[in-house]
Amino acid sequence: MKCLSFPLSWFLCSLFTYGHTTNAYASDEPWLTHAEFIYPVNTLGVDERLYLAVSSTQGVALLDTQGKVLSSIDIKSEHLDFRWLPESSQVGILSTLDINSGKVQLIKVDVAAGELRAMAEFSAKNTAIDALCVGSSSEHVELYTVDVDGSVQQLAINTKNIEHWYLHPVRDFTVGPNIKSCTVDDTAQTLYIAEENIGIWRYSANPEHEVNRTLLQLPTELEVEYVDATSFGDVAVVSPDSNHIWLFDSTNNTFNPIALTHDVAPKTLQLQREGTSLVAYLFDEKSGHSRNIELSNIPTKQGDITQGEAQQSFTPYGQTQPVQSYGDAADDPAIWVNSKVPSQSLVYGTDKKSGLNVYDLEGKLLKSLPVGRVNNVDIRYNINVNGETVDIAAASNRTSQSISLFKIDRGTGLPSLLGDLKTDLADPYGLCMGKYGKDLAVWVNDTDGRFQKYNIEFNNNMATATMTMQWTVPSQPEGCVSDDENLRLFYGEESTGVWLKNLDEKSADTLIATTSSDVHADIEGMSLFTVNDQHYLIVSSQGNNRYAVYAVDDNNKYLGVFAVGANWTKMIDGASETDGLDVTSHHLGQALPDGLLVVQDGHNVMPKAAQNFKLVSGTLLRNWILEKIN
Repeated sequence: MKCLSFPLSWFLCSLFTYGHTTNAYASDEPWLTHAEFIYPVNTLGVDERLYLAVSSTQGVALLDTQGKVLSSIDIKSEHLDFRWLPESSQVGILSTLDINSGKVQLIKVDVAAGELRAMAEFSAKNTAIDALCVGSSSEHVELYTVDVDGSVQQLAINTKNIEHWYLHPVRDFTVGPNIKSCTVDDTAQTLYIAEENIGIWRYSANPEHEVNRTLLQLPTELEVEYVDATSFGDVAVVSPDSNHIWLFDSTNNTFNPIALTHDVAPKTLQLQREGTSLVAYLFDEKSGHSRNIELSNIPTKQGDITQGEAQQSFTPYGQTQPVQSYGDAADDPAIWVNSKVPSQSLVYGTDKKSGLNVYDLEGKLLKSLPVGRVNNVDIRYNINVNGETVDIAAASNRTSQSISLFKIDRGTGLPSLLGDLKTDLADPYGLCMGKYGKDLAVWVNDTDGRFQKYNIEFNNNMATATMTMQWTVPSQPEGCVSDDENLRLFYGEESTGVWLKNLDEKSADTLIATTSSDVHADIEGMSLFTVNDQHYLIVSSQGNNRYAVYAVDDNNKYLGVFAVGANWTKMIDGASETDGLDVTSHHLGQALPDGLLVVQDGHNVMPKAAQNFKLVSGTLLRNWILEKIN
């Protein structure tokens, strides 16, 4: 443990050693001795490093290497966190809490100009904020606040306007009272929250993940005060009760104490990584002075709450309106292609607590049919019904233990219920359709593992269903898709993988894909996408919020996984825990020349709402596949 050699660090180190000052800095630059928070801005290298300082008596300042004030704002504050803007290494965001107004202040830090500028503020409604921190990705920066009641607000910071920044709610959740501080490990997408007398709570910072937490305990008598993290995954805690820095060890989820050589009561902490050393900037409650300490030979840490990075993340251009039901409600989509006016094609989506919804390609709800707890839906075209050529939709209906059949108006694309065709399944679950020549079939399964095929016939506008095939899989199935032209049925066993049934052969079904480190249970929705006359199976890997792709014409070759991430420009969140999906490669107008991918979103946030479906241009999927096969 040693002091650094550059001027400001030498000065702070002299304070640490002797407990007093002997030069002009003490009177001319009180920031250095009495700022509760000091953060080095090291974009320009060690010799030209700048510092941010936050003080409850002096305000906020940007200092040069010698400690001279380059710019300041008279906002008496506590807390400091900083992130660079994604598009810049010269401009960043400083977040702090105005102790007079109780408002979070977001301040633009322009290193090149040596300037601070207040750009936005945020206050919690009918409460007060106890802690704040910021996190960032390659696309945006987010603010986290924790109020006195233990409610966390996660907000995206829109910095596009040069005059004023705007905050957009992402999600909120409750952590409990007595919160002292928080920090974000960007690499691991992890949020750490310090609860006094309890320890450190660890959450996923990804808004698409469940709000689950893990307690990382410290000694029970320790009054946990401040937690901070570096971009390299280092996490540490300080407490005025202990003359230590507690460094997190991710291998066993514990904090290991590092004793300080001087008697201090560290109240705040800012961490910086310097190669194999960690530099801790502290405020000593005993002396009322700022300190900095170098902890040598500390290897970098890796984040420990990751779900495996996808090869690619697709940005949705739109999303449907939320379903009417709350909880786990939206499930499976189907795309109706308008052959006459492709841009007026529609998206069908099930609300498995209510009925069937129909949306336009921008996600606007056009029609809702309260027909019962329909789970999966599929569509087939050009069906002869009493001499009339129509399109037909079918859905598994768990209310009536039936197949709900719909006639689609080929002008508007809107459905009307033809009737419910009874099955002998106790809980009709997954469903897909097939058209083999002139024969229309519905494949439907039960949560008990049974799978059935029903042939559908029409007589005087009345539909009948005759079961012509049945088999059982070892555990619960759901998603399926029929390759009508090649007489193939692909179906999923949720805990196991994807099965292939060859419809023109009597051979046993083949397990063509299994769960793996990339593809996690549950195996849910699936659909076929065509690129250059080749078929690709898209499967939702629900357990890790991914989508797997298989080249089924090339011996079912696994191509990889992708994610559907957030569109921060339009404030559309990504998709997670996807149940059903559908995809088409048909031209759907100028905006969607290569078709459309629709995926159910299990956690609809930004802001929080009932579940819905995300809309992704088929061009993104087509280009990704072409890159994989070439």
